[in-house]
Amino acid sequence: MAKLGTEKRPIIVRVHSDEKARYVAEKCTEHGWQYIIGFETDKPEDISDLEKMLDPPAPVTLKKMGRNEPCQCGSGKKYKKCCGSGSVLSA
Repeated sequence: MAKLGTEKRPIIVRVHSDEKARYVAEKCTEHGWQYIIGFETDKPEDISDLEKMLDPPAPVTLKKMGRNEPCQCGSGKKYKKCCGSGSVLSA
């Protein structure tokens, strides 16, 4: 799937006013994004594509668990002797 804001997948917004349309156009032009603006007063405004591009979700990063660190399960054992051993041990 093409990236949002490109020619193949432009940002699509629905607005009610010229003022909002100018705002969307300015922001998209400022960032070099392709966009389509629709004026549909009978439907609610929708600028969610633009909002996604202006405030993207933070990427999820997982901390690598060291073998000798305390296990995250709360057992008090080292990770390598607990959940990191590959077998399920009963406490």
